[in-house]
Formats: sequence, structure tokens, C-alpha cells
Amino acid sequence: MSKIFNAISKAMMKQRRKMLSRNIFDRYNGTVQLGPYKDMKLGRRSNISQGPLALKILGLYERHVTEKIRQIGKFQTLINFGAADGYMALGPLFNGTCNRSICFEMTEKGRESIKINAKLNQINQKVEVLGKVDDTIIEQLNELKINFKNSVILCDIEGAEFSTFSTDLFKFLKRSTIIIELHDRLINDGQGLRKSLIDNIPKGINYEIIADHKSINFNGIKDLEELNDNDRALVMSEGRKFFGEWLVVSP
Repeated sequence: MSKIFNAISKAMMKQRRKMLSRNIFDRYNGTVQLGPYKDMKLGRRSNISQGPLALKILGLYERHVTEKIRQIGKFQTLINFGAADGYMALGPLFNGTCNRSICFEMTEKGRESIKINAKLNQINQKVEVLGKVDDTIIEQLNELKINFKNSVILCDIEGAEFSTFSTDLFKFLKRSTIIIELHDRLINDGQGLRKSLIDNIPKGINYEIIADHKSINFNGIKDLEELNDNDRALVMSEGRKFFGEWLVVSP
């Protein structure tokens, strides 16, 4: 009985989180209200779960990553491996942090979402949408005429980072800042894969791990302040099975 109750309660929790998130999304018609990507518009066709939509509208989604990008300052090109709906790839382009966004996304739905959101924000002429990141990635990047010294690579490919970021790829991108979301806790031999990934970083290149340990500060955010504690906790959750960690490799 406890297993059945656990499964039902989890399903209900997920559905309520999505409902609350959709309510905030609809309240502002998909327009980001706060944070670095304020005033950016998001279409209804999303390539991610609806649960994080409220965090995007309130400018709180993956705030460790958006803050790291803000700290880098202006750069020329953002290259996003696993661009999903384009929120992270289009945001820096929308606010003028970068001048060009190259989005790699394996799903057709995702590629269409990115194109829709780019067009909504009138930045589609500066966006290139490509397919899956695979073992030809160095050749693909070579053809795009990128100034890697003035570029940021953002990677969220659900565990494929361990097979993608070889020593050769790290060397190829050694002049860029690279931000990789780590998924080692979700796969077999995750610790070993994590160690191998870090070992692939060429000597002399700096790296750090940034982590999402702290809870979101909702002070002054009316949409969160007006919720009861339980509903607020659901909206503020990114729905992760483990807290988020990112490997940041800097030239």
C-alpha cells in the first residue's frame, strides 16, 4: 500500500506543480517578468516539462548558470548543446550579451520550439538551429566560422556529455568558456564517468564545479509571496532528482 500511495502522491505533486506553473505562465502570457531575460517571450509549444515554466517567467530558472553567463560579460557567440526550447540559448541574445546563438537540439519538437521563440522575440536572423550533437561535432563547429576566443558553450545533453567531451573536443574549444550540466548521479558508473570527463580537460585550463544548493530567495516576488508554503515550494522546485551541478571550464 505504501508503494501505491507513494506513486500516486508523486504523480499528484507533479501535476499540481505543472498547474501552478502554467497559471503564472498564463498570467503574463509567456513574457518573462524578472531576471536577466526580462521581457523575452516564450511560446506555448515547449520542449520541456511545463513544471519549470513559472521559474522562467520569474527569471529564476537555473540561476547559477545565468549568473555565470552574466559574470562573463559580453561575448560574440553562444553555442548550446541540447537547447530544448531555447530559453538558455536565446536569453543572452535577447538581452544583448551575445550577437549570435547556435542551437544544437536532437528533437524536431525542440528545434521547432526554438524557431518559434526566436521569431517571437524578433531575433531569428541571429539564430542557427541544428540537430543532434554527435561524433562529428568538431567538424560541424569548424564549418560555422566561430571565433572561439569570444564564445561560450553551454551543454545540457542528459548524460551524453561524458561521451561527447573527449580530450580532442576540450582542446578544440580551449579558448572558450564551457558550462556543462552534470548528470553523473542519474547513470551507471557516474562517478567514474565524472572523473574521466574532468581528466579530459587539458592541463593548464581552469575548471570549477558550481552547484545549486541554496533555496531560491522569493523576497519581493509577489507571485511567489502570495502562495501558501506548499504551493510555493512546488513552483520554486526545478523538479530535479538530485541538486544541479555544472562543470565550468575557463580559458
